[in-house]
Amino acid sequence: MILSVQIKLFSRIVQLGRRRRKRALKKRKLEDGVPLNTSIEKEDDPVASTSVVSKVVQENKQPTPILVRKYLDNYLSFGFTFNGPENRPVPQCIVCGEKLSNESMVPSKLKRHLSSKHSHLLGKDKNYFSLLLSSEEKQAKTMVRRATISEKALLASYKVSEIVAKRMQPHTIAEDVILPACKEIVKSMLGDNAEKEISLVPLSNDTVSRRIGDMSSDIQCHVREKLSDSRLFALQLDESTDISKKCQLLSYIRFIDDDSVIEQFLACSELPTTSTGADVYDSMSNTLTDNGLSWKNCLTVCTDGAPAMTGKFKGFVAKVKQNFPNVGSTHCFIHREALMTRLLKEMCREAGSKHDTLVLHTEIRWLSKGKVLQKFYELKNELSKLFSIEKPDFAAYLNDTEWCAKVAYLADIFYHLNCLNESMQGKEENVLTSSDKLKGFLKKLQVWKRHVENKSLKMFPLTFDIDPQGDITTQLVLNHLTDLEDSMAQYFPHISVEKYDWVRNPYATSSESTADLSLEKEEQLAEIQEDRTLRLKYNESPLIRFWMYAKTEYPVIAVEAINILLHFSTTYLCELGFSALTNIKNKKRERLLSVDQEMRVCLSSIRPRIELLCTKRQAQVSH
Repeated sequence: MILSVQIKLFSRIVQLGRRRRKRALKKRKLEDGVPLNTSIEKEDDPVASTSVVSKVVQENKQPTPILVRKYLDNYLSFGFTFNGPENRPVPQCIVCGEKLSNESMVPSKLKRHLSSKHSHLLGKDKNYFSLLLSSEEKQAKTMVRRATISEKALLASYKVSEIVAKRMQPHTIAEDVILPACKEIVKSMLGDNAEKEISLVPLSNDTVSRRIGDMSSDIQCHVREKLSDSRLFALQLDESTDISKKCQLLSYIRFIDDDSVIEQFLACSELPTTSTGADVYDSMSNTLTDNGLSWKNCLTVCTDGAPAMTGKFKGFVAKVKQNFPNVGSTHCFIHREALMTRLLKEMCREAGSKHDTLVLHTEIRWLSKGKVLQKFYELKNELSKLFSIEKPDFAAYLNDTEWCAKVAYLADIFYHLNCLNESMQGKEENVLTSSDKLKGFLKKLQVWKRHVENKSLKMFPLTFDIDPQGDITTQLVLNHLTDLEDSMAQYFPHISVEKYDWVRNPYATSSESTADLSLEKEEQLAEIQEDRTLRLKYNESPLIRFWMYAKTEYPVIAVEAINILLHFSTTYLCELGFSALTNIKNKKRERLLSVDQEMRVCLSSIRPRIELLCTKRQAQVSH
């Protein structure tokens, strides 16, 4: 009986203990912010109850603070300075440069490092290590300064080499002229130390040659990157002979890059043996391949009228059209004008001139006939006095009024032809603008003929000055203007540019100018005509910039217009290039081998990426 009562009493005590534990656990959860719906283990599972309490204790546990040791000045007596951020410095040995952990920033560990690895310095005081530290800091600054000077010297070397190439000067001018001049200027303005730094720029003959080669390769690579997406381009090329009697083929391309028109030097290739149409075609094909281009993306080629270029069966243009029929062709307007002026040879003979041709400065490239004749006419009195003593026959011509009137007319007409020539020279000249200028000149010829019939020569000031009544030269001038008009009609056959009026002005087009357009192009053109934002852009921007702006919303018609405006109308850039070739490869440099590299750096509209080149080259100063 007593035993059963004791058992019941013990069970009751256990139940009360469990309930008390349960209430305490709930109360702790409320105090600690633990959700009440968290699963509670069974009351008879003491392990589970313990895990819950341990979890709550861990969540309430505060992080142990990290001890950061700071550097003290007396640590220098052990041969240590510090490195790293000030909030967590690390000790660094001045002697060997070894870095220890922040926990080692205590005298005992620093001294142990000194005694174990640098025992021969145990007797040194703080001043010794202070001098050693300052010496190492000076050496580090010197090394950084030398590295900076080397990099600047490399950059200056590239920039001076670019200037030498653009000025078409021999490479030796950099070391013989530019560097001594810079040294004298810097020495006078900044002192001897600055002169020593200038002397470190490497500018020897071979160095400048390598720099130009690097820049040429970079330009070529940059052009290849811009044209890597198979964008369309126009091509102009011409061939000529250099000072060493070698045939050089010069080529330029025109393409769209972002929102601008790029006219870029492509190559100057030497034709090894002959200069036939097949040779030009093979050389040009190799050039396009080397630059990552293809004939399939070529819109048109512009050449002069030489048989090797425009021959009907074996010419370069014929070869191109045989393999790529979609490539168009343009005959240089300026060369056709030069051919037309040959008719004046007969007039020179009629004027009684002993010579029926005039010496040109560079033949067709810079037509200086008008200027030469004008200067000759202006000096006729002085020349008459000179010839009256030594060449009486010449003096008789200069004293003949009729002969002088004919020379005056030659000077006048060549002046007008040269003005027409110069108006068609320049960047971004296209077929439409050149055609307009030629048609305008033909209209002027008709006006001149009408005035000459009335014996009015005011359009020819030199002729009018010597023959104001028109009694001497009227019939001669009228006959020549008629021949000139017929000649221009022969060399410049009718070019149907009226169908491109929608390109010039999309807001004033006729049904005839849009008859050849597809339905989609006509639809987009109609939308452009009603787009007032584009109309404002048309009034503010150059024509090709307008179409590039319109390309975003109306790509089909805009691309068609841009492709028309990309066509070259003259080989003006090639003529400029040959003038540069004459200066680069002269009598003193006729054995120059890197002609293509020199001309690319000189004539390229895309500058070399000199900063990028400097990162790829080791900086070395001149010795």
